[in-house]
Amino acid sequence: MEFKEGNIQTIHKGTFQRFSGPQFRGYVIFMIVYVAWLTLAMGGIRPDHRLLLVGGSLLYFASEFSRKLTLSMLILLVYWIIFDSIRLYPAFNIFPLHIKEPYLLEKALFGIETVQGIITPNEYWEQHRHVALDLYTGFIYLCWIPIPIAFCLYNFIKGDRNTQVHYLFTFFMVSQLGLIFQYLYPAAPPWYVDLHGFEEILNTPGNPGALINVDHYLGISLFSGMYDMNANVFAAIPSLHCAFPIILLYFARTRRLTGWTLVAVVLMISTWFSAIYTYHHYTIDVILGIMTGALAVSIYHFVIRKTKIYNWLNWYAERVS
Repeated sequence: MEFKEGNIQTIHKGTFQRFSGPQFRGYVIFMIVYVAWLTLAMGGIRPDHRLLLVGGSLLYFASEFSRKLTLSMLILLVYWIIFDSIRLYPAFNIFPLHIKEPYLLEKALFGIETVQGIITPNEYWEQHRHVALDLYTGFIYLCWIPIPIAFCLYNFIKGDRNTQVHYLFTFFMVSQLGLIFQYLYPAAPPWYVDLHGFEEILNTPGNPGALINVDHYLGISLFSGMYDMNANVFAAIPSLHCAFPIILLYFARTRRLTGWTLVAVVLMISTWFSAIYTYHHYTIDVILGIMTGALAVSIYHFVIRKTKIYNWLNWYAERVS
């Protein structure tokens, strides 16, 4: 940055200001508002909230690099706050819960004939469990957040903040499209029918489904603990797990990132299978999840890129570079 005073020219190199300026004021305002929201509306601060608050604070103040990284990931924070908050007003408070209809439709479209009669693909795999498949699908189901974060870190470190910001925006867009559909048509996942039949039990807690096998094999409570905190139990349609890899594939392919394209393809196909194998989604949920991902990519590619939103994303990417 240059300052000119008459014939005197001073060169001032920007330095990292840890606790001063608008950055600190913005941080304090966010912390006050968010902690108040958690305390007054969400019923208190959970361990995952503490991890977010402490970890985010450390990254924000540690260095200029970590601050820019934190700011570049703000879209993920917005996503998390919205997802966490939907537990306050579940979809079944607005629209009727669908339990029987998805199950019967799955049987009609994708039912498998056996000596016991027609069964769903979920029920078929329940009879054909294998340790290797249990562990592999468990690993894949853990990747839905770490892989996007890894892709963002890769682009951030490489200096391609533009790809990172546009990818996160599209990730956020598919999550919100999915949330709208899930609110319009709240649906029970396959594990619910397996446990409770067609009985409507609205206060049912989250359940790991077949992922509980991984906990049993390893002697841990990873998946049971994760799904105990599920904010949206009746959100089977569409499967956002199956939508997210499509966003990764689009950006990896258009940016000609060969390694990431391969990762996206493997993750995409593996997630589609895992969603059914783990008893979390029907085939129809997977297909609608794929369609949701394709819709988000189409909106970004054909609409967003021609609007001021696109220019704003470019501006934001510059600000965190």
